[in-house]
Amino acid sequence: MKANILLNVAVVSQKNGRRHGLVKSLVVVNHVVQYLVISTGGLFSKAQIFKPENIIDVNYKRLIIASEKDIIKIEGKKVKTYLEEAFPLMDYPVVDKNGEAFGHIVNATIEDGSFIISEYEISRSFFDDIDHGFAIIPAAELDYRDQVLHYQKEMFDLRFEKQGTGIANKLLGAK
Repeated sequence: MKANILLNVAVVSQKNGRRHGLVKSLVVVNHVVQYLVISTGGLFSKAQIFKPENIIDVNYKRLIIASEKDIIKIEGKKVKTYLEEAFPLMDYPVVDKNGEAFGHIVNATIEDGSFIISEYEISRSFFDDIDHGFAIIPAAELDYRDQVLHYQKEMFDLRFEKQGTGIANKLLGAK
């Protein structure tokens, strides 16, 4: 499944039908989705997270978990202990082996059941996205260090054979 399916959907308990808020972020550690973060909308509310294993069903409108007991409510001070060595998935910066920033994550492919990320979709620039579409990088070629994803090659070594064509190609038939 694509990661964007899990974002901005209402979290609902199957047991009582209670709506808990919207999923605002996916927390990733070692290319595995560890937690989904719920935005409750309250100014003084505690952070609410839950593990992806608790998902019973998901579509573009709602995500169903078994019970509200699956939600972990944590104070702001303790968030860091839960999310050590983790990064939020979307819009995260990517640098090449020389430390040059060249893009950010716009989506990822997540394996059903294990929640392992097999590949990331990287936006390099607006014009590059129009011409070629997003670059697709296997998760094995990215390392998380110093709060940045590091691509093990140079930014110009991106392969375009797996990605969809850009907007110009799709709409205008330009090559």
